Amino acid sequence: MSEANPFAPANVLERALTWARKRGYAGWDPYDGLNSPYAEPFERHWFTRLAWTHAVNLSPVNLRPALSIPAERNPKGIALFALAHLYRYEATGDEADLAEAERLLAWLHDYQSPSFDYPCWGYNFDWQNARKFYLPAYRPSVVVTVFCAQAFVHHYRLTGDDDSLSVAEGACEFIRNEINTREVAGHEAYTYTTDDEFVVINVNALAARLFALVAAANGEEELMERADDLVKFVLSAQEESGAWHYSMPADRSHISHDNFHTGFVLESLREYIDAGGDVPGTEAAYERGLDFYRENLFEADGAPKFEHDQSYPHDAHAAAQSIRTFVRDGRPESVEMAAQVLDWSIDELFDDAGYFYRRRGRFIDDETPYIRWSQAWMCFALASAVRQRAGNGRVAQ
Repeated sequence: MSEANPFAPANVLERALTWARKRGYAGWDPYDGLNSPYAEPFERHWFTRLAWTHAVNLSPVNLRPALSIPAERNPKGIALFALAHLYRYEATGDEADLAEAERLLAWLHDYQSPSFDYPCWGYNFDWQNARKFYLPAYRPSVVVTVFCAQAFVHHYRLTGDDDSLSVAEGACEFIRNEINTREVAGHEAYTYTTDDEFVVINVNALAARLFALVAAANGEEELMERADDLVKFVLSAQEESGAWHYSMPADRSHISHDNFHTGFVLESLREYIDAGGDVPGTEAAYERGLDFYRENLFEADGAPKFEHDQSYPHDAHAAAQSIRTFVRDGRPESVEMAAQVLDWSIDELFDDAGYFYRRRGRFIDDETPYIRWSQAWMCFALASAVRQRAGNGRVAQ
């Protein structure tokens, strides 16, 4: 694919970042329904909150303009855009990318969750997660905090900026001191937030990844030991097939073996290993998981399946994370798979205006331009591919 081609990854990345930058990196989210001023009567009970959110999310017509849902910055989306600029800076050496990433990191620094003294972040909308928990806007979670902190870790690794490392260290302390834990099969696992009892496999894998990355940077043995503990939990939850359910206990998981959460776990294990993690059996578990992922969660043309036994919808978030997962693995067969998914994503999800659609369904597509779910994730994935093609393969990222 020639770089003169407007659909070459580097050119699509430029168009997608330009589209986002012109909008101040602000936009809608699939789950932002409760940001509507008309949602107030539905906010008093978990069921009505959930029903309203899903009505907006699943509508075949984008209701957000009619419901006065504002286009806003999402902290996780900002972190992904910052990472995209940092990765492109590595690939090209363009100082403008570093400067743009630092502007986005400055915004993240200023827009930490006001609920805690430690650096932590949450979504910009109230979120009802089934009956598991309710999270008010900007109330922090492990997942959002990890991705925001990851952007600061990567900035530190590129620039040596101690302030960025300090932010990431503080995020680790937030997770260690404020997030609930539950004992599961003899392991002390984290819950999703500070206020629930919902144990999710990828949440713990992501926390282990962050702890390992920070421990590799600052040499804190206790932090790496906690990463080891979390990885032992993740390995204990792996099935003989190599797959992971979404949550524990597995027989109550409402998601079985889905695409992008499996990608989270695999990428986290890869980064933990490369950061110096040495729990016995981790490499073998990673290989089994990667084999299951490759063989069961993709169509022949590179389209990401939703779950191992459910093809549709083909989702931008899953596509982006799979590109990340395969690029991060770095071996030729994985890089080839990443390229196949990337080609499918550009062919099927990229609009010539510069944004990515959310998903292709069996009967109904969602072509709404979501700033976090599709645009930020695909920019990060594209930047990962551009960085790899510039000569950075399987290295600590």
